[in-house]
Amino acid sequence: DAIGARIPLGSLLTAKGLALVIADGVSAAEAAREASQACVTGFLTDYFSTPDTWSVKKSALKVLQSLNRWLYGQSQSHIQGRGFLTTLSVLIIKSNTAYLFHVGDSRIYRIRHNEIEQLTNDHTLRMSAQQSYLARAMGAESSLDIDYRVEDVHQDDIFLLTTDGIHDVVSRK
Repeated sequence: DAIGARIPLGSLLTAKGLALVIADGVSAAEAAREASQACVTGFLTDYFSTPDTWSVKKSALKVLQSLNRWLYGQSQSHIQGRGFLTTLSVLIIKSNTAYLFHVGDSRIYRIRHNEIEQLTNDHTLRMSAQQSYLARAMGAESSLDIDYRVEDVHQDDIFLLTTDGIHDVVSRK
């Protein structure tokens, strides 16, 4: 439902790096589109507003926890029970390091030397060969359980962010 990137200029690029975000609203949730757009826009705005003295991890986690609380609160405050639920994958590249933050079944891949590697794990429960359910999503719970990973970045690395609309249809080849 939403994707965004921010490559700041000058000292902000040095202090915070660049950020790429993808979110896919949970189809069963009535406010899925709003949730995914709020996460992408909110993260790209708020992350770059955190103090320069904070680490990438601290800055990103504080912003993600805040976004999750807001989504959860929105879901709880609607009389009709409109769910504000979305997957979210964030890639921050600062210097020669990639920081990954992930919840749901959107994915981050790295292509290095023509080999593709999935860097995130899907948070799904497989019920059968044809049926699975999302086990974790932004806005689903008041607390957030998010995967965090750090990877070295090499020259010519390519990172690919996808949602199930791509990786469930297009083969890895």
